[in-house]
Amino acid sequence: MLQPVGRLPWSGCTRPGGKYLYRGSLKQLSSLLHAKQCRSRHWDADDRPEYRPAAVEEKWQMYWMGRHRTDRLSKGPESDSSVEKKKMYILPMFPYPSGNLHLGHLRVYTISDVLARFKRMQGYDVLHPIGWDAFGLPAENAAIERGEDPAVWTKSNIAQMKGQLRAMNGHWDWDHEFATCDPTFYKHTQRLFLLLYENGLAYQSEALVNYDPVDKTVLANEQVDSNGRSWRSGALVEKKLLRQWFFKISKFRNELLNDLNELAKDGAWPERVLTMQKHWLGKSIGARIKFSITSQTTYKFPAIEVFTTRPDTLYGVQYIALAANHPIVEDLAQEDEGLRHFLEGIDALPADSKIGYLLPQVHAINPLSAEDSATSAVKAPLPIFVAPYVLGDYGKGAVMGVPGHDARDHAFWRTNSPKELIRTVVQPARTPKGQKVPVPFLERGKLSSSCGSHSGETSEIAAKKIIAFLETKGLGVEAETWRLRDWLISRQRYWGTPIPIIHCDTCGSVPVPEDQLPVELPQVHDHWVKGKAGNPLESAYEWVNTTCPKCHGAAKRDTDTMDTFVDSSWYFMRFIDARNDGMPFSPDLADKMLPVDIYIGGVEHAILHLLYARFISKFIATSGLWSSGNHGEPFKKVLTQGMVHGKTYSDPSTGRFLKPDEVDLSIPSRPVMITSGETPNVSFEKMSKSKHNGVDPGTCIDKYGADATRAHILFQAPVSEVLEWDEEKISGVTRWMRRLYDHVHSPLLKNLDAMFKDPDELYKASSANMERFLNATNPYSKANNKLWHMVQTKMISITQSYTDTGSLNTVISDLMTLTNEIIEHAKTVLDPDAMAANHLDLPHQIESVIYVNWLASKIIIQLMAPITPAFSEECWASLNHSNKYLKEHTTPARDSLIVKFFEKVMRRPFTMNFVERARPTTLPHTSVFDHPFPKPDGYAAVASTQMCAVQVNGRLKLAVQIPVPPEGVNGKELEEWIVKELLVHEIQLRKKIPHDIRLAKKVIVVRGGKTANFVM
Repeated sequence: MLQPVGRLPWSGCTRPGGKYLYRGSLKQLSSLLHAKQCRSRHWDADDRPEYRPAAVEEKWQMYWMGRHRTDRLSKGPESDSSVEKKKMYILPMFPYPSGNLHLGHLRVYTISDVLARFKRMQGYDVLHPIGWDAFGLPAENAAIERGEDPAVWTKSNIAQMKGQLRAMNGHWDWDHEFATCDPTFYKHTQRLFLLLYENGLAYQSEALVNYDPVDKTVLANEQVDSNGRSWRSGALVEKKLLRQWFFKISKFRNELLNDLNELAKDGAWPERVLTMQKHWLGKSIGARIKFSITSQTTYKFPAIEVFTTRPDTLYGVQYIALAANHPIVEDLAQEDEGLRHFLEGIDALPADSKIGYLLPQVHAINPLSAEDSATSAVKAPLPIFVAPYVLGDYGKGAVMGVPGHDARDHAFWRTNSPKELIRTVVQPARTPKGQKVPVPFLERGKLSSSCGSHSGETSEIAAKKIIAFLETKGLGVEAETWRLRDWLISRQRYWGTPIPIIHCDTCGSVPVPEDQLPVELPQVHDHWVKGKAGNPLESAYEWVNTTCPKCHGAAKRDTDTMDTFVDSSWYFMRFIDARNDGMPFSPDLADKMLPVDIYIGGVEHAILHLLYARFISKFIATSGLWSSGNHGEPFKKVLTQGMVHGKTYSDPSTGRFLKPDEVDLSIPSRPVMITSGETPNVSFEKMSKSKHNGVDPGTCIDKYGADATRAHILFQAPVSEVLEWDEEKISGVTRWMRRLYDHVHSPLLKNLDAMFKDPDELYKASSANMERFLNATNPYSKANNKLWHMVQTKMISITQSYTDTGSLNTVISDLMTLTNEIIEHAKTVLDPDAMAANHLDLPHQIESVIYVNWLASKIIIQLMAPITPAFSEECWASLNHSNKYLKEHTTPARDSLIVKFFEKVMRRPFTMNFVERARPTTLPHTSVFDHPFPKPDGYAAVASTQMCAVQVNGRLKLAVQIPVPPEGVNGKELEEWIVKELLVHEIQLRKKIPHDIRLAKKVIVVRGGKTANFVM
């Protein structure tokens, strides 16, 4: 901190003609006014408060809590109460209460909070709720390990995480909070189940299911990875035949597929998510074809039916592959010991295994062998294999193997029949001379000379004719198939929503009457104390045994609970009416508040959660609970944030990941392995315990403050890209915030109301004032106009970035640039030498500088408020002199000193209103969030050039100045135009980018060419 340097440079008070004389230099005057040079025994640098993030954030968190739901902070800026605000429902995917927020949580909740605050400042009626996805296996497993009820563990974790959410300076609608494990919530989940049951969309059926032997529960297909392991426990999944509950999602499959086109409009949903959903739905158009069977056993088998999308390759079939549970396989296994041994080990094989078992005494016959022109190869019997890659629930559990035209079939055939020739029956329509046709040839083309009467026909024409021929023989038909299967919701665990069905020997499955809901989970304390595995509901005698609602005879409750994805498939609807006991939510509120406008979460939920939510939402839209006008789609816009990767150290000789205490980080940029003194490999990897690269967000918040951490998270990468967390780089954010804080609290702005005759004028920001100050004929008008032009252009740019949602990192860049300009403006216009050279008339000319700088400072604080809420509140209070919530830093002695000072400078009496009235110590504080988000005033001239931030794979490399793109140029044309203009700066590009941008796989241009991301 600067120290006092003695008395101010004025002499004794002689008053010739009643005027004070100033005998010091203008250079000393400027030093006094400049924030960093303001120092005297009355006005020293210690008078300017130091930015202490922890204290500032604690103060404003308390202030927000005090105003919660009682005033404008919850409602947003004041507006005409007669005008109904437009609703805006912003929702992050709610967290599982594991006990601690991780950086991934902090990223998604920062993004949602920033957007919610921005929209609220724009005047929207914003709903931004939070709750807890509280059911699930982790809580139950933890209960078994700890010997305590999962409800106790879950509630404790919720309390801890709720505190962490408050600490991140989030503004949540806590009045809408709920946890899915609360009976007041799952009562309505059970109602939803019964509504589906009444409409024939919930049913029980025996099925071969995926069984997790560790967690002892059933898994949906989506919960088994490509290696056949459980997504939760990692155990190899077993197949079991069990009676299970399903939701008939397949009834909505056409709507789920077709409506993806609506979600694709204007980029509302990420292309990647739409592609994943389309692939999972898996609609295929082709043909069902029958292969008759010849058998040397005592069994007589019906024809094998397969589905194929490539009937044009039927001439190239060389084998048939069956699923392990195909009826033919099950029959033959009774007498084939080798087959039984193979089937016993098939669950341990990866899903894409190429190992097969040849069924020795059965063969298939190609249906085209009935053609008069069929060749001997087509008429030859086809071997039949049992193959792990064939799914029992796809088609009919059988596929035709065409090694010449399918990569998977090719690999399988090479493994099991390596000596057999691979036949190709489709060839390119045109083959350049000397070019070899690849095998397998996967494209469509024209049929080869070995295809009988179809030789030379295109794949499309031949396919139609082949299907027509098979239809005449009763051996085939045009058909479609889907990858999507009905949603298996049964779980053989305790910690979930009980299925509200009672099983009666007389009446069958009977729904629990609505007035008996919720069916609550029983207390099973002994189960947890003894650490038992399995489902304790099966042994909860008093709970299981009940009476039938129909015949009143003895009956039993269903002991399965619902998959937790059922809870998350509709929770966003409950948020709009979270305290409604009579129904899941009010239909009137649903019509008003749904769908969710912006939904934010990880791309890992692109299939499971989003698909199930779309299904349930579409069903509810048919039930009378919601009169949807958008095909029952639950989310208008989906924003998927990238993962957070941590800095990872590994031993270069072994590849072993190093623990933090194994690396000397005394010099962060030069890490050293403590044991060997070698330099470790440094990389950014997905955070995990095994890689020792996890980061506790609480530690970062304690160290740097929540606002700085929020800004750093947004600044490091575009929303959809991977964020490589590097704590060293947060120093740039903290420096920026401290510079701005010091400027806002400098005497230049802090004592603004002491420099004007009418302080109330300051709080109006009228266009008349601005026009007067910007057009003033003094040496400051150029600097004022330069600053105000940047304020206007950055206001437009920042508003656009907030609106686009995906480029929030550029908001921080723009704010930093504007901060530099504001501070430079203050320095430049108060330059001592310039003041002396121009013999400035201080009262007339300095007021324009101070006013423009003050207003620019107010605007930047408003622009950054969604990102740094507590910091902005503190600065806003200082700029508006709201001393009710600030420490009082002004004194009457200093006010008197200011009057005398200006009288000396002006050499005439200087009157100010504050002498006759008290300083505004009781001026009521208005939150920065009570004021509308700034809008451009149209004063700034339209720029002919703009800065373009050049990124490679989402990382900023440099910024260069380019012309503003011509109107009407967009899409591919804009991408090409941007590349051309950037190449004008080729020398600069080469210094920062080791790639030729013309060779980029993809060019992403956003914000009208102000950002160009080259995917290399």
